[in-house]
Amino acid sequence: MVKNFLAYLFLSALLVVIFVIGYEPIMGYYKANPYINGVILLTLIVGFLIYTVKIISLSSEYRFMNSVAFGKLQINDTSLNNYPITKNIAKNLGIISSNKTINKSLEEILDELYSKIESGKDISRYLINLAVFLGLIGTFYGLLLTIGSVSNVIDGLSIEQQDFGVFFDSLRNGLKSPLSGMTIAFSSSLFGLVTSLILGLYEIISKGVKQTYFEFCESQIRLYYKASSNQRVSSSSNDNLELVSKLSELINSLDKINNNFSNSNEEIKKEISSEFKNLSKNIKDLVKK
Repeated sequence: MVKNFLAYLFLSALLVVIFVIGYEPIMGYYKANPYINGVILLTLIVGFLIYTVKIISLSSEYRFMNSVAFGKLQINDTSLNNYPITKNIAKNLGIISSNKTINKSLEEILDELYSKIESGKDISRYLINLAVFLGLIGTFYGLLLTIGSVSNVIDGLSIEQQDFGVFFDSLRNGLKSPLSGMTIAFSSSLFGLVTSLILGLYEIISKGVKQTYFEFCESQIRLYYKASSNQRVSSSSNDNLELVSKLSELINSLDKINNNFSNSNEEIKKEISSEFKNLSKNIKDLVKK
């Protein structure tokens, strides 16, 4: 987690240094097609903000979870409100619930955790592809301008002119528009590819942060889930032993009652004795099960 966060800081600082050093040429290419290049730049800013929020939030959740044991969290612990993923995990594990029970299986808890960690992934990947598509749009737009300008230059030339100086001046001035169109085309492609490259690097860093955080949470959840399962099994065994003890006491009491009728009327004695024996047999069978 620390390495991924340091990689994020290093990449961000490197981009700032490159922008400061190459400010003039970058702005020159940007002004060649400010509309499409502006949309590409906006895509870069939005993507950067999404990755920044995701990386910082997961790093914060990781530090909090790593410093606080689940068993020490209280139901009214207000610090969990700042860490929604940790709070959801604690809720699913029954740590901050009133009944202190786990209502979901381990697979369901892990699937829900993975879904929360990967939230926003589709948007970030869409921005990476969007930067490339915007660059292609700018490229085709610039090529259309170039083709139209070349056509106008050709139409404006006349081979009947005898003055070659005027002819070449006209040709030189006419080629400025096609060259301007090519500048628009290649500047947009350049901005689009660079933006896609930068967002792709942030995607790799973000993926590493997500994987590290998920693996850490998974290990903690499995340990807590296993310990809770052992406690439930132990509690269930104690309850079964108590039930067996109570049933045994009941059987003994019934046997005593049966003996008390030994001096009673023979018919009543036989009837009652038969009923109690059947009852005793059923209870014993129940205990064996």
